Amino acid sequence: MITLYVSNGVAYIWNSDDWHYLRLNHRICGSLIGSVPSFPRQNDFQGLPMVLMSEEAALLVEKEICQLIELPKLNDNLLDEQKQEIDKINDKTLAEQTEALRKRKIEQLSEKLDIIVAGKTQKMMSKGTSNVNIDKDALLQEEINKLPNLAPANTLVHLPTEHYIETERKVVLISSLKPSVLDKNGASRYAIFKDLWQKGFHITSGSKFGSDFLAYPGDPVKFHAMYMLRCINDEKTTFRPANLVAFGRLAVAVNKLAVLAFCNEFGKVEYQTLQWHDSANS
Repeated sequence: MITLYVSNGVAYIWNSDDWHYLRLNHRICGSLIGSVPSFPRQNDFQGLPMVLMSEEAALLVEKEICQLIELPKLNDNLLDEQKQEIDKINDKTLAEQTEALRKRKIEQLSEKLDIIVAGKTQKMMSKGTSNVNIDKDALLQEEINKLPNLAPANTLVHLPTEHYIETERKVVLISSLKPSVLDKNGASRYAIFKDLWQKGFHITSGSKFGSDFLAYPGDPVKFHAMYMLRCINDEKTTFRPANLVAFGRLAVAVNKLAVLAFCNEFGKVEYQTLQWHDSANS
């Protein structure tokens, strides 16, 4: 079962395999909020962790695909044994990177050995030495011996995406999620999200378009959203005409259909689409 780590009521996925599995097999998109190690100092492309909407996390728990885990002692001071373990990991990292760098330097020296021999030969001849005969193997070993050790300050920093030190793990319920999916408003949103998911849509947050959800016919990487949905908590809710016009005009401007979603008195999800009509041609 996949672990969703909960912090302050928000569920996160840190494992890339879990992220890929949930997106490919269960149409869970979430939102990547981390920095891409190979492309830092920009926010056009994001990396792990992936933050999940409360509705996504609740659905995965209900379907027994994932479980919610809190790490209550994550920010506690480390024990001496744990500090020693971290020091061992750092020493191992330094040794591995030192060996990798040394191996790469030796490869580079071997590739340029003829150039180094030619340069040394020319230098010795310019000083009046004749019959110069340089042992390539001895020269290579001499150059290898000159290679400096890798300083700890120059090592690549490992950024673990999962907590690799043993710590207390606490299984929590969906009631710990924020915003809640159990109160009246949250339950309505969750019912609508679940209904859309069961219909085969990929669903993301619609906050950037002033709505609750965006519904896609396929993976958002390949498709544009078809619908922008606003969840109505009560089917008898009244609207100011200006608000409906604004929602409809925004949908038209971004080439989507504006949809009002709500649960009727029997608990069934219903949808009402707002469509523009050209009065000049009607």
